Amino acid sequence: MSAENFTNEPIDISALPKFEEVTIKKPHADYLKIIWINLFICIIITGILLVLGLLFIDEIKLHIVLISAAYLILVSIICIVYHIGFKKRGYAIRTKDLIYKSGVIAESTTIIPLNRIQHIELNEGILSRMFKLGTLQIFTAGGQSGHLKVSGIPIDEAKSIRDWILQKLDLMEKSSTDIETLHE
Repeated sequence: MSAENFTNEPIDISALPKFEEVTIKKPHADYLKIIWINLFICIIITGILLVLGLLFIDEIKLHIVLISAAYLILVSIICIVYHIGFKKRGYAIRTKDLIYKSGVIAESTTIIPLNRIQHIELNEGILSRMFKLGTLQIFTAGGQSGHLKVSGIPIDEAKSIRDWILQKLDLMEKSSTDIETLHE
């Protein structure tokens, strides 16, 4: 390309598509139960360790009221943050990309173009299987930082999304192979 043919026109930013206008689908309500069960298990284990520390370490016994109050405040804050975080999560599948929103203090929106997806996994934990939910794990060409997990999707829907994305990736691969064949 010669320098005389080069153009670099400004883009009207107001004309760009706005991802904020896309309807975000929330995780299934049962996923909040899974979050609460996992959180409850962690709180119980931490509480047991704290009680054992209070029983057997004399230096800690002196501060039992302060440590107990701090523990209860911390547990309350964590429960509130997890509950609000669940309400802020959501995803959308569009023809050319996948959008995922999350975050409480710092809200994050990740948009992954389908052509950047390397592969996709469907994961089901023990609790997820009980509630018939799954997690789509999407691996991108961007390395570790580009990976995405979308949890709390009903398993049938997660399978459909996975199959649809795989089908789109297969079509993209075939069309790029066809283009390469034309150039040969």
